[in-house]
Amino acid sequence: MNSANIIQCLSELFDVDLDLNRPEISQNELITAQRLAETIKSLINCNQFDFEDQVTLDLTNDSHDNESEDDYHGDSSSDADDEWDNKENVKEHYQLKSYSIDFMKEVVDFADEKDASGKRRRSWKTVQHRYRSIPNQGYICRFRKYLTQQGTKRQKTQNVDEIVYKKFLNAREQYLPIHDIDIQRWSLQAAKEMQLNDFQASEYWLRSFKNRHGICSRKITNIVTKREISNFDDIKKSEEEFLKKFHQLSKKYLSKEILNTDQVGIEKELHSTRTLSFQGEKKTLGSVASKNATTHSYTIQPTINLDGQLVGPMYLCFQEPKGRMGDIVKRNLFEPKNVVITCSSSGKLTSSLVKYWRDKVLVPSIGKKALLLSDSWSGQNDDNIYNELKSIGKAVHRIQIPPKTTSDIQPLDKYFNRQMKNLAKRLYNRVALDELNVNLYERNNIIKLVSLIHSQLSAPVFKDMILYSWYASGYLKSDPSPFKNVNDVCFSHSTTYQACQIDKCHESAFITCSWCTKLLCFQHFFIEYHFHE
Repeated sequence: MNSANIIQCLSELFDVDLDLNRPEISQNELITAQRLAETIKSLINCNQFDFEDQVTLDLTNDSHDNESEDDYHGDSSSDADDEWDNKENVKEHYQLKSYSIDFMKEVVDFADEKDASGKRRRSWKTVQHRYRSIPNQGYICRFRKYLTQQGTKRQKTQNVDEIVYKKFLNAREQYLPIHDIDIQRWSLQAAKEMQLNDFQASEYWLRSFKNRHGICSRKITNIVTKREISNFDDIKKSEEEFLKKFHQLSKKYLSKEILNTDQVGIEKELHSTRTLSFQGEKKTLGSVASKNATTHSYTIQPTINLDGQLVGPMYLCFQEPKGRMGDIVKRNLFEPKNVVITCSSSGKLTSSLVKYWRDKVLVPSIGKKALLLSDSWSGQNDDNIYNELKSIGKAVHRIQIPPKTTSDIQPLDKYFNRQMKNLAKRLYNRVALDELNVNLYERNNIIKLVSLIHSQLSAPVFKDMILYSWYASGYLKSDPSPFKNVNDVCFSHSTTYQACQIDKCHESAFITCSWCTKLLCFQHFFIEYHFHE
């Protein structure tokens, strides 16, 4: 290359006559000439050079992508565009790197719409007025190119994500089971339809997809039929009507006069359904002292009020073969202050046992009136059970929680019962792991366990936890969170390696008492019966 020829070409490109006299050269002009000369010299001395051009959505405007405003016919102030003056129709999208295919289609269709004469209806100003996130006209041309190519790889991958997530939501709305292989199958099918041929539903992609959408593997805790699913709208309506009825009635009662009670079946030997074990093992077994104890249960019935308290003693119903206890059993029975004990042949309550609960638990624990919420179990649906209390000056108004709704709007079911069972499981697990010589499915040990659970959960520290049970069910408007649950109070990780705080005891702590906050080993908590009234 010849520098003189390059200079001659530049003079012609800029239409400059090099023979004419020019004014005095400024310092800036001299520096510009020097830098240009360095560039020209580097080009003259090199053997080859590459020129690269890359087009993306977030590049600044390039001249060859520009569309002149003259290409758009029509006036932005014309009657055809008056509808876009409404602020509600302004569509804004500020993340320039994530325009969706649908958005680009909408912009191009809007910009390219033609009138009867075949000319574009809208000017660039009108397009920009509606789609303010588009920085310049060049983006419309880029949108057309991407749409012709059916979108970029990133956008196609995002569309795969959206399609799979919609399928996931649809399946879970029908309560159908879904596994990793189903998500991978859906994604490969969607990628094939969009001609995203190099897409692989890898384990990494699967983990990322699940993390993005908060998806995890969960144990199915309840089974529903298709008929129940089809009736969900009716169930939801009954929930709303019941809550509305409650809020009307509750105005006549104090918080401490509004109660919820529920029967909870507890296996005689509770066992954990999860454990740490080795990867790859074919069977993960769990050990129990008695299989019979895991299939036979007893019933406990707690009662809470809207003031965040456990009300009255715990009601405990044993399973006895003939529905009654023998005289020897009664004489040796452990009878704590906070447990009322009865029995039946099934271990479940009957109508007569509901009356026994009414007389021994409910009546001594309330004032002149109470609003009682309980589920639709037939054994307690007889209105006479509570109407009979009028003769002793007690007015108990029972309202029945609708069928199929207790998991949503029964406070005890919503949160409290799980905490109660958690405390019981901790006791069973400690006995099993440390191979303690304690038979927790014997009558007196069950009574002691129920008594200690009731005692611990009656502590003031759990008031907000009980209130949360009411809030989560829709009965309270204010959220009592943050609150402490059983794990936070009784089994905090910070106390894991500490010793029992009873004098001269060097055993490791099992529990932190919710009343006195002492760290106690299993011996001093359970065997020696650490009870607070």
